[in-house]
Amino acid sequence: MGSSTEDQSLRNETGAIRHLDAAGARQLVVRFARPVVADERGVAWDEHDSIAAATWGWLSLDHPETDRSPHVVGHYKTHLYLHGLRRLPLSVARELVRHRGHLYLDGLTTITDAVAAELGRHHAGGLSFNRLRTLSPAAARSLGEHGGELTFARLARLDPEIALGLARHANELYLAGVRRLTPLAAAALSQHRGDLSLDGLAQLPARVAVHLARHRGKLHLHGVKRLSPAAAEALGRRTGHLCLTNLERLPPRQARHLAAHVGELHIGGVAVDDVVAESLGRHVGSLFIRVADDIPLPRLYALVQHQGPLEVAGLTRLDEPRALVLAAQPGFRGIEGLSGLFIGGVTVITPAVAAILATHRAGGLALNGIRQLSEDVARELVRHPLLALDRVETLSDRVASILATHTGVTLSLRGLRTVSPAALAALRNPPGFELPRQLTAAIP
Repeated sequence: MGSSTEDQSLRNETGAIRHLDAAGARQLVVRFARPVVADERGVAWDEHDSIAAATWGWLSLDHPETDRSPHVVGHYKTHLYLHGLRRLPLSVARELVRHRGHLYLDGLTTITDAVAAELGRHHAGGLSFNRLRTLSPAAARSLGEHGGELTFARLARLDPEIALGLARHANELYLAGVRRLTPLAAAALSQHRGDLSLDGLAQLPARVAVHLARHRGKLHLHGVKRLSPAAAEALGRRTGHLCLTNLERLPPRQARHLAAHVGELHIGGVAVDDVVAESLGRHVGSLFIRVADDIPLPRLYALVQHQGPLEVAGLTRLDEPRALVLAAQPGFRGIEGLSGLFIGGVTVITPAVAAILATHRAGGLALNGIRQLSEDVARELVRHPLLALDRVETLSDRVASILATHTGVTLSLRGLRTVSPAALAALRNPPGFELPRQLTAAIP
């Protein structure tokens, strides 16, 4: 796959472009086009192609206008970094919208309504305007028709008319520059149909929270550190992804309100006391939370009663009592297999702890901090039916042969980089194994 060095080289090369005419833009679009060609062996991929490699395999299955070959099924989403452009003539915009991939136009401080209308036709990639400070209502309406993510890092003022135009958008909308939001603008944004990021908001007035709670995409409010009881109550009535990753405190009243939220909840910065643990243990959906490494067992038990997938950060060690609490995670609505447990900070476990974790049946078990597996630990973990060990990079032949005895649904080793031919042969037959592409391609 691509490397950060190759990606940085492309950024430097195209980012150095200060002036661009229509002919030059057309050449760039052609140069960065990477059609997806499929045949009976699958999708072609050239890992030595720096432009294709920088996409990290992201592709779109729409058909490029420039190639009507029956073997072309889409295109790789290549990135075109044009940070150096300070002006974007309409003739250049008409050429750039043909690009299949992300367009970084972070040098522009203004755009005309005509250029915005042209860029609104761009699809199969995002548009980034991280120096744009103003936007007209007409331009907002045009960009709201864009078929990919939109990023505005310095658009500080969001009048209701502009918010209403952007709310026509149906993909990721990043508005990190907005520091204050009026209730009218929040009401307009609530109609947006994609993921919405308002990470510049430090305060969340209750009337604003009421409107944002009606938004149906993923809602990111990373700048909010405190919630009033009224704001917490409004968000607690929300259904869907809610990210308050930097929220620091949840007093008892706010904790009880927020626990009524249904869906994916990220609150990794909250200090977890007994009340928070008990409240969130009643939450329904998926939950990401960070706990203290020395969290008391009753507090950890209260959290684990949460109904849905649970990702716990902060733990760096697992002893047998903690493993017993985690392994006893209840299934969603009492049904085994519909939930899951994700532990990222623990890098080493004993065979005894592994044996306890292998009894977990609420759903998937992901131990994404473990990078090396001993034979004794592998022999215990292989009994779990839905196991992910995606940070393990190398396996001995003996450990590979132990994992090959897995008879469950899946065993994911997506981070595996180095294995011997004998180990790869051992991993070849189990149907539920998930291996990196470069390894599966080497299996006969």
